[in-house]
Amino acid sequence: MTELEFSELISKLWASALWGNKDYLVQKIIDANEIAKIINELENLLYGTDPFNERFDRFLREIKGLGPATITEILCLYDPNKYGIWNDKARKALKILDFEGLPLGKYKISGKEYIKINDALLEMARYLKRLGIKDADLLAVDYFLYEVWFTEKEKLEQEEETLEVLEEKEFDHDEIRDFIKDIGNWLGFEIDTEKYVAPGARVDCVWMARIANLGMVTYVFEVHKSGSIDSLILNLQKALNNPTVQKIIAVSDAKRIEKIRNEVKGLPENFRKSLTFWDVGDVIKTHERLSEVIKSINKLELVKSRFEE
Repeated sequence: MTELEFSELISKLWASALWGNKDYLVQKIIDANEIAKIINELENLLYGTDPFNERFDRFLREIKGLGPATITEILCLYDPNKYGIWNDKARKALKILDFEGLPLGKYKISGKEYIKINDALLEMARYLKRLGIKDADLLAVDYFLYEVWFTEKEKLEQEEETLEVLEEKEFDHDEIRDFIKDIGNWLGFEIDTEKYVAPGARVDCVWMARIANLGMVTYVFEVHKSGSIDSLILNLQKALNNPTVQKIIAVSDAKRIEKIRNEVKGLPENFRKSLTFWDVGDVIKTHERLSEVIKSINKLELVKSRFEE
């Protein structure tokens, strides 16, 4: 595979559909990993001799910027009779269909978990064939799961809105981090994840922008699901040592946010003024609604990739 072929592949994936500027996305992935490494890891994923689950884990570990949705879509395009797609819509559809024993609450899955999920998707393909859809493969299963999700979408949203405000919600840390990354990108910020913004301060996501009279401004996001609140606060305090950081945002559910608020009450005023909070429920809603806006704008083809016909 050449760099051009890799770029064309990424540009045409459903997982990349919401990126208006596909060339920017491709270049960011290449810059983060180097094309030789990406191609080597892709070849190992597809053709390697180690157990598949180990090759899957290795690719996720070694290549930055390509998550499970992208990897499994590449696998499905490589062999739609063997590999299924694991993305947000498929996960929600499987929940609707009451599949049990699968990691339906997880965004970032392991190779062993993907094998378990894929077995369920293969069974669905066999079921569709028994219903008379002779050519049903795992791409057809993905279309089916999308339709399941779409028909139940409004009902799911209504159920989520009835949850108690202070309920401690289950969410996937990496998924929320990547939602924040997507939102920042759609809003026109330069974005990065797992970035050191100051000595000892590695944060989940940053949004950066150059403003004429201010220079570079940076907004720091830390997603808190578990672990020590003191460690979270210390990391955010260290992040403020970077003079470009204008705001530090702690992201969690309402119950955990309330705990963080109580912990910072006695801290210096400049820290408290720099700190703000974002509920994961609002992050999810913002991501869903903004993605619909981006889909609509992308239909205008204001920015066309060199790989698009």
